[in-house]
Amino acid sequence: MNNTQAKTNPILFLVLILVGIMLIVSVLIYFQIRCASETKLDLSRQQELASELLDAKLYTQAVAEYQRLLNLSGLDKKKQANINYIIGNIYLNEMNDYENAAARFVTAKFLDPEGDLKDKINKNLVICYERMGRSLEAQKELDRSTNLEHTGTEKKGGAVVARIGDREITMTELEDEIEKLPPSVQTQFKDKARKIKFLQNYISSELLYHTAIRKGLDKDKDVEEGVRQVQKQMMINKLLSQEIPQDFPLSENDINLYYQAHKDEFKDKKPDEIKSQIESELKKMKQQEAYGNLVSRMMEAEKVRIFDDQL
Repeated sequence: MNNTQAKTNPILFLVLILVGIMLIVSVLIYFQIRCASETKLDLSRQQELASELLDAKLYTQAVAEYQRLLNLSGLDKKKQANINYIIGNIYLNEMNDYENAAARFVTAKFLDPEGDLKDKINKNLVICYERMGRSLEAQKELDRSTNLEHTGTEKKGGAVVARIGDREITMTELEDEIEKLPPSVQTQFKDKARKIKFLQNYISSELLYHTAIRKGLDKDKDVEEGVRQVQKQMMINKLLSQEIPQDFPLSENDINLYYQAHKDEFKDKKPDEIKSQIESELKKMKQQEAYGNLVSRMMEAEKVRIFDDQL
């Protein structure tokens, strides 16, 4: 019996050791999972608080909370880059602190150089440098981002007719711009002298446009409202061109009836002499009628009501 007990005791001792090790490992895993869960919860709550402060326009406090978020452990570089980008935007757009904004954008780009925010970061850096009065750095950053944009893309062909920094303007690009003009105007730029003049004006426009962007005028409230109004009108015009025919079939009877109704206005001219004028007037009338019918259908469908007594 003594020999059996002597053999059993070491085995029991080893089992107890293994059980103890398993208990310790289980406790460690439990606390690790709990810490990770708490860290994730802290990150989420901290981010919610920072967003609330930003929505409340408490910008200094929002920056402080986002910085506290950065100080928490467990953030990967992409997340850190995103938070730095948010802080940079607060400094740039809300606090007009361009130096701190630029520093945050540089940090974000360093942490995630090929991330989804790359183009936005480059653009914002240009704006920061321009507003800090560092036009040379702004131009360098613009050149770098422009080169990145054109990397791997097909370049417009033709002879190079001008350069803006490192950017080349080709004959094809110039001709494309001329073709955007009304056909009657395009014919004015056939000879070399007028084409050179158009190129000079095009370069001037490009320089002014990009300088305005670097100064942040694309976010100016008046500019944004103007763009919205132009876009609105263009969309309306596009819709009308789709819904209302631009040409209507006209019979000789239509022309004669219109002529008889407006005979006094034509000063004894015969229908054949003013046929094109009558056709133009009739088409305009039919378009106006089609426009009225279209709007009436829309008003009926949307149940529009006008309260005359309130005017």
